Amino acid sequence: MNGFQLQQMVTDIENGWRVSHFCTTRLGISRKMLVSIKNHGDITRNGQHVNVHDVLHAGDHVHIFFPEETPAPDMVATEGELDILFEDDWLLVVNKPPGMASIPSRLHPERSLSNYVLGYYRKQGIPYAIHIVNRLDRDTSGLVLFAKHGLAHHRMSLMQRSNELERHYLAYAPGNVPVQTIDQPIGQTDHSFMERMVRPDGQRAITHILNSRLVRAFDQEISLLDIRLETGRTHQIRVHLAFLGHPLIGDTMYQGNPLLPRQALHSASATFLHPATGERVRFEAPLPEDLRLE
Repeated sequence: MNGFQLQQMVTDIENGWRVSHFCTTRLGISRKMLVSIKNHGDITRNGQHVNVHDVLHAGDHVHIFFPEETPAPDMVATEGELDILFEDDWLLVVNKPPGMASIPSRLHPERSLSNYVLGYYRKQGIPYAIHIVNRLDRDTSGLVLFAKHGLAHHRMSLMQRSNELERHYLAYAPGNVPVQTIDQPIGQTDHSFMERMVRPDGQRAITHILNSRLVRAFDQEISLLDIRLETGRTHQIRVHLAFLGHPLIGDTMYQGNPLLPRQALHSASATFLHPATGERVRFEAPLPEDLRLE
């Protein structure tokens, strides 16, 4: 089998647990994923196939064979350079340049970051589909997380939902923007499929401006902001700063001053517990040259 595999020894605490309970509780496998393993993968105990209702005993060696993963049939594998910040059997952390979409679209089916990651997987013989954890707008640069396989993606998604995946962004906005928390719902505008706005019937969105430092650029004072997202709505930072009256420099969709050819927003870091080891890890993407304004 070419799918992901996971091995674990049953401890005294887990003595007498059923295989299904061991998989969902100890290994963090979702019930939907467990059904897929039953139908298309395998579970063995001490080298012998077991049923999910079988009972385990302390010292048993459990081996999970996950189903093989295949990318979407219309997903193009594109060869090209990737700025890889970190890689192991569970995660791929990439620094995305501005001007590149995170995922393919009808207009750009072959040159998104996900296409290049799939091309890298093919070249390296990595037998997994694409599991992107955090998407960035086309003109936002910086750190993007990819889970290597379904289990890694499931565990990262749980961290996102419980706000245990801490993401920081650097942004430039005009004027003096004070440190604050913006808790304003965001929804789609009535006139555009792409554009968003603060509106009472939108989804709750929370943006924390943790630090604000005045710098001099473009013959004016602007704020360099350290921002942490608590939620991940489409265009969230862009919409919230425009709502404050400080739209991102270069963000013409939200009336930002076109002093740069793209919005001045960069995904700078991500901090979380590694989905395999539980160790706290932090990854950083350096500020690109076009946003070094000081």
